[in-house]
Amino acid sequence: MPQGPGPGRGGRESGGRNLLLVRSGITFALLASVVSVQFSSPELLLTAGFQFLYFAVMFSYGWLLLRYAAWGAGELPPYAAGLQAAVDVAFISLVVFATGLYDSVFSFMYVIVILLGTLARFLRGAMAWAFLSAVAFTSLVYLQMRGVLVPPGPEPSVVAWHQFARAAVTHSTGFLLTGVLSGLLGEDIRKGQKRLQDRDDVIQQLETFHKHVIDNIPSGILTTDTEGRVNLLNDAACAILGVARDGVSGKPVGEVLSGIERGEGWEGREDPFVPRPEIRFVRKDGTEIYLGFTASPMKDAEGKGIGRVVIFQDLTPIKRMEERVRFADRLAGVGELAAGLAHEIRNPLASIAGSSQLLRESPALPGESATLLEIIERESKRLNGLISDFLVYAGPSSRNLGAVDVAGLLREVSEAVRAGEGREKGVAIELPPGKALVVEGDPEQLRQVAWNLVRNAVQATPPRGRIVVDAFEQIRHGDRYVVARITDSGKGIDPKDFGKIFNPFFTTKEGGTGLGLSISQRIVHYHRGFIEVRSAPGMGSTFSVFLPASPEKAAERNGDA
Repeated sequence: MPQGPGPGRGGRESGGRNLLLVRSGITFALLASVVSVQFSSPELLLTAGFQFLYFAVMFSYGWLLLRYAAWGAGELPPYAAGLQAAVDVAFISLVVFATGLYDSVFSFMYVIVILLGTLARFLRGAMAWAFLSAVAFTSLVYLQMRGVLVPPGPEPSVVAWHQFARAAVTHSTGFLLTGVLSGLLGEDIRKGQKRLQDRDDVIQQLETFHKHVIDNIPSGILTTDTEGRVNLLNDAACAILGVARDGVSGKPVGEVLSGIERGEGWEGREDPFVPRPEIRFVRKDGTEIYLGFTASPMKDAEGKGIGRVVIFQDLTPIKRMEERVRFADRLAGVGELAAGLAHEIRNPLASIAGSSQLLRESPALPGESATLLEIIERESKRLNGLISDFLVYAGPSSRNLGAVDVAGLLREVSEAVRAGEGREKGVAIELPPGKALVVEGDPEQLRQVAWNLVRNAVQATPPRGRIVVDAFEQIRHGDRYVVARITDSGKGIDPKDFGKIFNPFFTTKEGGTGLGLSISQRIVHYHRGFIEVRSAPGMGSTFSVFLPASPEKAAERNGDA
């Protein structure tokens, strides 16, 4: 018989197991009844009727063990279902025969096996079990009427033709009607199971589709429950935050995305034209990124709040681009100003310096005038140096590109500063490791960057302080960089000055020009790199210069060595 659809493999196994338990229960009930009767009437122990009942019990249990060994607890294949129907009807027929056949009160048990057939095969199973039951009962009563079968008992009944006809018609009609009614009910059950399975399939497909959509969105998605604990992160969120999904599930959102609860947009935005809020976020590996996010309440179908959903993006590349655009805009104006300064100031300075030098060579010059002329010449040279630095900032000279060992360059500069300003101030400088880290660039310009940053660190560090100079490789946003990192132990950068440290002429040092960091940033940008700064009041500052790595050059240098 064809197999009716079920609610999945698990449901079919559960249904087959339940039917096994029902059959075992019926057999056990029969066995318990026989044993209880025997205890109350021991003289019936060896009677033929009870022997047939014991045989029926052994026959049923034998089949159940064979079925479980051959097909397990799952649903039977069609040919095995036919064997099950024959065994069910044979078992009930043995019970009916042992209890008087025509006079048996157990003929109703055929109805039970018809219902079992309905549960196993729905309408077709019900009709098959009903037909076999009607044929078996009619045949047994007919054989009893003909005297071929004599049921056990002291006085077996003699069945007349009209008794046979009445019993055959009533029982067969009852069995077939039971099969039809239970089969129709079974079909309703089957259709309900199919609809349930179809709905489960649709729900599963929707869940899979939604999961694929969420995991393939490039923006990070994070949801929380009403207590603010994270219950969902998509793949993009894990990649942006640098966390594993299993490691943050169930944690407070403030631990996973620190700073977001203090952001202005955590409670949601009523005005869609208000720019989304942004926060600075530090990953576990120390990388600092900028995040733009929107947060909104998450509600169920009844409008009840069930948590919050946060959508965020990594704005670090955009921020870097915006910084470069602003930097380029500043440079455009600075370039024009530098050209004007070159004509308007430098040429008069040369005249002033030359004139003062000639006056100093005059033998009739008084001593006080010579001192004043020396001051004029010295300040003219200082102003000329300031203008030269300014012109370098406005537009670095043409670069002599080549392979530059950043680690070696840092060691050279650090040793020179340690022997000079560092020694005078009593500042210890830890040098970078000896591994070659090669980039492509102008060695003189990169030396100037290293010189500016190391000297700034010495000037910011108190006496007997410590400076750590390090160089290593790091991957950022899929690109490999060589990182030069200088960390001082000074008082740190004032938060109100943090955004202005790279502005031209901004300085907090007495006698400083405010061009050292601006020139360094300019040179690093020309080398397609960037500078990151981290500072905390009282904890010192760390300047990290990122330059695109050149592994081919590094391999060549290592090979030459």
